[in-house]
Amino acid sequence: MINVVNVDFEKRIQNVIDEIQAVAEDFERVVVAFSGGVDSTLALFLSLSALGREKVQACTIDWEEYFPFRARENINFLISYFRVSHQFLPGKNIIEEVVSRGPACNLCTKKAKLENLQKEYGEKTLIIGGANQSDSWGARGLKLVRNTYSPLFHFTKQEILQLCQMLNVPVRRIGENNLREGCVLKHLYKPLAAKIHGQAVVKANRILLQTIHQDGFKSEIANIKIVGTLQRNQALINLRPIPNTKLKSLISQRISDLKEIDTITWVEQAITLIIRANPGLYRNYDSRYWIEKGKIQPDFVQPVSIQWMPSTNRRLRTFQVVDFQI
Repeated sequence: MINVVNVDFEKRIQNVIDEIQAVAEDFERVVVAFSGGVDSTLALFLSLSALGREKVQACTIDWEEYFPFRARENINFLISYFRVSHQFLPGKNIIEEVVSRGPACNLCTKKAKLENLQKEYGEKTLIIGGANQSDSWGARGLKLVRNTYSPLFHFTKQEILQLCQMLNVPVRRIGENNLREGCVLKHLYKPLAAKIHGQAVVKANRILLQTIHQDGFKSEIANIKIVGTLQRNQALINLRPIPNTKLKSLISQRISDLKEIDTITWVEQAITLIIRANPGLYRNYDSRYWIEKGKIQPDFVQPVSIQWMPSTNRRLRTFQVVDFQI
C-alpha cells in the first residue's frame, strides 16, 4: 500500500526544490543563514539539492558567548557533513544593542541576522533562511521580501522534523528543547541593561545543559529564564521530565552558587508572570497573544498566565517580566 503521507511530502519537497531554483535565477549567488538548528539545516540541505555546492554558501552570525552550549560544535559538524563553504560573521555587539531594550527576537532576526548579511553580501545575493509556521515571521511575515527568502515558510516544525527524518538529514540537538532551540538570550526576560544580566542567563543555562548532559538525562525541555527587576536576577528553572532528587539538588546547588543569580525557583506548577510592557505593545493584543502563546508558553514546562501592565520606562522597547507568582 502506498504511503500517502510520504507521497505528499515528496511532492512538497520537489516543489520547494523547484521554487528555490526559480527564485535563485534572479541573483548572482545564494547564502543560507545557518544557525545549526533543524530549520536552517533543512533549508541548507534543500538549497544544496536544488543548486549544488558550487552555488551555495552557508553563513552563521557569531553570537560568541550567547551561542547555546554545543551549538558551535554542531555547526562545525554539519558544515563538514555537507561539505559546503561557510563563514562566521560577528554579531555579538548588534544582539547586545537589540536586547538592551528588552526581549526582541524579531528585531534581532532583522538587525543582527538579516541586515548583517545584507551588509556583507549585498542586494544581488539571495539570502535563504529557515522561517516557518512555528515562528512569528513564518506566521505573520512574507515568504520572499526583496532578496530574503524562506523556502520552508508553509511548513510546521513537526513537518520539518518529519522531512529531516525522511531525507536522512542529520539533526543535532542543542539539548534545551525538542522543538525550539536558539540563542541563549531568548531566555532573558528583561533588558540586557548590564553585563550581569547577560552573564546570568548564559552561565545558568550552560550549567543546566552541561549538568544534565553529564548525567545522561534525556530532557524534552531544559532552560532557565532570568526574570525580575534590573537589580535582581531571579532564575526560573524549566526541566521536563522532572529529575530525580539527586540531580535536582545538584542543579539547584550549581545555579545557586552563581554570583549573578539572586534566587532560584523550579517551575513545577502553573505560573503567573507579571509583565510590564512598552505602551505600544501593551495596547497591541495581537502582539501580546503571540508573546504569550508563541514565545513564552512553548519554553515552559507548566501552564503560564500573564498579568500585563503598561511600563513607564521609555527605554523599554518590548517587555520585562518583573515578577512571578506560583
